[in-house]
This record gives sequence, structure tokens and C-alpha cells, in this order.
Amino acid sequence: MKKLPQSIKQIIKKKTFTLRDVQPQDNWSAGVRISYRITMVKAENEQHYAHLNPITDKWGYILVNLKVKGMVQMRAKWEDEKSLVEISEATKSTKNSWGCYDTKYDCIWGNQTNKNVRAFIRRRTQEEIQKFLKLFGISNERHDGGIVINKINWEK
Repeated sequence: MKKLPQSIKQIIKKKTFTLRDVQPQDNWSAGVRISYRITMVKAENEQHYAHLNPITDKWGYILVNLKVKGMVQMRAKWEDEKSLVEISEATKSTKNSWGCYDTKYDCIWGNQTNKNVRAFIRRRTQEEIQKFLKLFGISNERHDGGIVINKINWEK
């Protein structure tokens, strides 16, 4: 975001988005109730080329980082009911004696809860972020839109 105008930086950093996709109890899929904000937008190769920034890069990828806070729908082992758990708590894992990572909640998201929750958030937020950044002229001519959600961090 170093190469963007100051006014655009302030607007992008202040904007908070919400995603409410909670599934019913009888459904085997999970949902989220989160709010997220953009913390960084940059062109993929802007450190190598002085003329590139997210507005002028028409063919490369535009990398976006997010800060997420909220709740994730989880089902603990040996339980029938889903519950909403704070996202940083739900994705914590501990190393077991076999070298694998276990979580307390893995009945819905699978063994790699951390990866699966982040992949779910990337899929569900991609379109909204593309539309928002397009308002500032941050888009390119790639067939997939060119916006890549790079890092997702949990906010406390």
C-alpha cells in the first residue's frame, strides 16, 4: 500500500466487511459469522519495478492481506450439536505423539481446520473484495480478476 495515494489507503483500511453464512444444525457443512478488513494491497512485482502499483498493474496479480475476527461454526468430537467458537480459538492445534496436529474441533472442517477455514474465507470473500477495489481503479484485465487473497490473520 506504499504506492497508493494516502486518501485511498485510509478508505481501504477503514472499511470493514461482514460475512454471515451460518448453516442450520441438521446440515453437515459449517459456516462463519465474521468481520474482516483489508490490511494490505500491492502489485505482485511492485518491489522490482518502480512504475508498478496496484492501480497501474494491468496484467500481474494484486495481492491482498486480510484481518479477520468473529466466530466459526464447529462441532467438537463426540458431540451432536454445532456451536459458534471464536475463530482464533477454533483453529488452534497441538502436536500429538505421532507428529500430526490435532484440534479440539475437527468433525466439520476436517483434520487441517486452520487451512480449511482460511480456504473457505478466501472463496467467500474474493468477489466482494474485487468489487470494492474496482471502485478505486484497482483491477486488471486478467480473466480471473487478478485479485489474490494472500495472507489471512486473526484479530483478537
